[in-house]
Amino acid sequence: DHHIHNCKEYKEWYQRNKFKLPKEISDINDIPFIPSSVFKFLNLTSSNNKSKKISSSGTTSQLKSNIFIDSKTSLNQTSALSKILSSHIGKSRIPFFIIDFEPTSDNLGSTEMSARYAGMSGYLLAAKKRNYLLKHDENQNVVVCENALKELKSISMDTPIVIIGYTYMIWQFINNHKNVNLDIQLHKDSKIVHFGGWKKLSSQKVSKEELNQNISEHFSIKKENILDIYGFTEQLGTIYVSQGNQGCRVSDYSHVIVRDTETFEEVKDGKKGFLQFISCLPESYPGFSILNDDIGYISRRITDEFGKEVIEFKVEERLQQAEARGCGDTLPEDYFI
Repeated sequence: DHHIHNCKEYKEWYQRNKFKLPKEISDINDIPFIPSSVFKFLNLTSSNNKSKKISSSGTTSQLKSNIFIDSKTSLNQTSALSKILSSHIGKSRIPFFIIDFEPTSDNLGSTEMSARYAGMSGYLLAAKKRNYLLKHDENQNVVVCENALKELKSISMDTPIVIIGYTYMIWQFINNHKNVNLDIQLHKDSKIVHFGGWKKLSSQKVSKEELNQNISEHFSIKKENILDIYGFTEQLGTIYVSQGNQGCRVSDYSHVIVRDTETFEEVKDGKKGFLQFISCLPESYPGFSILNDDIGYISRRITDEFGKEVIEFKVEERLQQAEARGCGDTLPEDYFI
C-alpha cells in the first residue's frame, strides 16, 4: 500500500496487471513480485526523503541496478544485518581480518557506493578492529600485508576472530601465495565469512565442499564455522547465511518462495525454480518482493531452539541468459593476481 501510494511507476504496473488490492491479500504467496532486472532500467523510489543511490556490481558492459536508500530504510537494513550476523558470530565485537585492500577516498564515492564496499561495510560494523590483509607492492602487484598477517598469527589461537572476504578472493588468497605460510591455527570460536557469488569458482570447477575443505585445512577451523553469505543489492540487509555445507537459512526478516520457471507457481520442497524473496525492510523503494534469476530449491525445513520452523535453500545456478551480478563474480580475471 505504501509503495502504491508513493511510487508512480509501481502503481501503474500494479494496476495494469490487475493484482489484488493489498487489503485483499491474505496469503504471502499472493504478494506480487517484480523481477530484479527492473532496477536496471528504472529508477524506482517510494520516498521523498534524501536518498543515497546504491549501484549493484557489474562490468562496464553490464547494466547496473540502482537502488535508492533513505535514512529509515538504511536503519532497517543495518539493524537486520547486524542481528542476523550476530546470531552467527556472537554479539561481542571482535577483531576482523579482511582479505581485501583498505578502502580509500579513491575507491569510495561520496554519493554513490559500489556494491562491493557497500556490502562489505555492513559486515564490518561488528568489528572491534579492522585489519586488511592485502596491499600493492612498489610494482603494483597484489601481496599479503606482512604486518596484518603477523598480528593475525599472534592472536589467532588465543582470541576469537573473523576472517572475511569475497568468496573468489579467499580462494585466491589461499592458493596464490605459496611463498607465504598461511597455515594458521584459529581459535575454536573463530569464523570465516565469505560472500559475493560463485560464478568464478564454478567456472574453475571448484565446489562449495572443496572450498570448505580447503579453508578448514588451512585455518584449522570446523566447517560449521565457515559462513557463506547469500544476498543481493536489491534487498540489502536481508542476508542468508549458510554454515558449512548446509543451505542458506532464511531469517525472521524475510521469506523465500520457489516458483516454477514456466508457470511461476510455487513448487514443492526439493524442486528447482526461480527464487522469490520477500523482505519487510525496503521502504524507500519497491523492493519488498523480488523474483531474481537464480535457480534454487528448498533444501530442508528445521525447527530451531525456539520451536519455530526455519527454511533453508540452496542456489544451483543462474538462468543462462542472465548476466553475472555477484559483486565478487564481476571482478576482472587479473584482479587478484
